[in-house]
Amino acid sequence: MRIETVSTGDEVLTGFVTDTNASWLSQRLLENGLQASRRHTVGDDLNEIAAVIEERSRHADILLINGGLGPTSDDKTTEAAARVKKVPLVKNEEWVKRLDETAKNRGIEMDPSNYKQAMLPETAVLINNPIGTACGFKLKINNAMCYFTPGVPAEFKHMVDTQILPELKTSVKAPKTVVRVYFTMGLRESSLAGQLDNMNWPESITLGYRANFPLIEVKLIASDPTEEDLENAEEQLLSVISPVLLSKGEFNIAAQISKLSGVIPLQVLEDGTDGRVISILAQEMHGLVGHFVPVPSDSETLIAKVKKERIRTLAISCESNEGFTIIYFNGITGHLQRLKSKATKEKDRKNIITLAALDMLRRLLSGLPPFAPYENLIRTEQIKFKV
Repeated sequence: MRIETVSTGDEVLTGFVTDTNASWLSQRLLENGLQASRRHTVGDDLNEIAAVIEERSRHADILLINGGLGPTSDDKTTEAAARVKKVPLVKNEEWVKRLDETAKNRGIEMDPSNYKQAMLPETAVLINNPIGTACGFKLKINNAMCYFTPGVPAEFKHMVDTQILPELKTSVKAPKTVVRVYFTMGLRESSLAGQLDNMNWPESITLGYRANFPLIEVKLIASDPTEEDLENAEEQLLSVISPVLLSKGEFNIAAQISKLSGVIPLQVLEDGTDGRVISILAQEMHGLVGHFVPVPSDSETLIAKVKKERIRTLAISCESNEGFTIIYFNGITGHLQRLKSKATKEKDRKNIITLAALDMLRRLLSGLPPFAPYENLIRTEQIKFKV
């Protein structure tokens, strides 16, 4: 079963508008066990839209076409669909009634141009749009069942979620696609791929990588896998990435820390990341006390400071020649590390140290070794201490 998507509109083709609908749709399909094989973009030219529909409807089983159903002269997708299907446009009385009701409810007179949205290809089946004036429709063209939706994001997403996806899940006989996402930090993408790609994976499993500095996302993408294959693949993946794994499924390290931390207050002292650590933790932690203050980079001075205060503390110093000093003290025992970033830009160095500090806190709260093996950082010092 081949699924393809088409976006129409000069604004998305030229890049003046970012095509968030297309990326959202691909992700939504995947979340529901369906995977698009190709994505296409075409402008507001009638001949070009018709050509894309003609060509792809002969190769795809499902074609999802977004945009160009509105009332203006540059909305040409409906006409293109009728041309390819070789049928006339006919007035859909149900949608005319809906437009009239909308105008009455708003206390306005419907502009005649809006009735263009009720002209659908003959034999098309209407797809309701409860929050807009442009309806969608579905139509069999060549080999493909084609679904047409307006480009307004809220309207498009509502129609996909409530009408199109439920229909596809019951009607499309396609291998179920399962995706598991793992967020890592510390190993380069090439290092991960070098270790993982040479392993024996089940035929149903493929690996995907995405660099999102300072994270590397690793994906297990499985096509109609058995539960045994999926679990064995995950076990094999974790045998490599566990030392640098931050989270699985979604990335919200602050939520992890908040859950692990419980109700005990945490003091954060920092001047090394311009308040990044405090800002991230504040999104999830109610017992957080953050202070953007000078923090000693000298290890002995910083250890003495947190010992004297006897408060649960995470502190990050500013950058020195030896790097950034990070310390966590739970009131009884503490750990300190000094890290140098290889990044040339100051902003990048601060971003990676932010995550390293949060990772250290997460590890200690989880009962894991606090000092992760980072390829992209140089650890110049590590200390464990007690009161």
